[in-house]
Amino acid sequence: MKIIQIPATAQPESIRWGEIELFRRRFNILWENLQDLKLGQLSGSFLRQSDGRYVGGFELPSSYRLKGLYVDFRHFYLNNEPTNFGQFTNYLMNELTDSKIFHQFMKNEKKRSRSDFLEDGWFEHNGEKISSEKFLDVWFNVEIFHSNRGRDERTWKTEALLEWMNVFSDDTAKSMLFMVVYDSILKIKDINWVVMEFSKSNLNLRIPEIEFWPKTENHQKNKNEVR
Repeated sequence: MKIIQIPATAQPESIRWGEIELFRRRFNILWENLQDLKLGQLSGSFLRQSDGRYVGGFELPSSYRLKGLYVDFRHFYLNNEPTNFGQFTNYLMNELTDSKIFHQFMKNEKKRSRSDFLEDGWFEHNGEKISSEKFLDVWFNVEIFHSNRGRDERTWKTEALLEWMNVFSDDTAKSMLFMVVYDSILKIKDINWVVMEFSKSNLNLRIPEIEFWPKTENHQKNKNEVR
């Protein structure tokens, strides 16, 4: 794979080195946790019944073992964490370099951060696609970790969870949640790769040329045609 080196234009002393190192350390722990599940090829099936309910799912480890994975994943999900995926991606994109191709690459990565498994349109509720962000928010904060957020927020999320429990069987919901987390981990892995070699002695971020350039060329072509 060809790599494009992107020089940082931020002053070294202004770079949040601690957060970058924390992101890398937490990702390594998360990745080891995922690998330890020894999932191999997931097997299972899903069925949408005539009444709109969904049954079936993947063969997964126990909920107790998966919760251990979700605990490590929360560092990249919670808004008050310095390694929150969205906030960390914004920091890399907006504050480390003025490179236009890096900025565009990171924008593309953020657009790809949703779960294709959940949002391809097959899973529906009340005629609408299920949002991976909302599904994760509700299931994590009500069912898995029992968040202590405000009363109004807990109320609507509890109501949403109870509605979904009537639509998705336990196995289906467990599989949906796992796939949202799994897809997110793969996106986190991509961002970790971008900063993997970034250091005070190597002030270069990196992006894969084979992934980025075709998108850039098409984007530029369309722009010229409009003109």
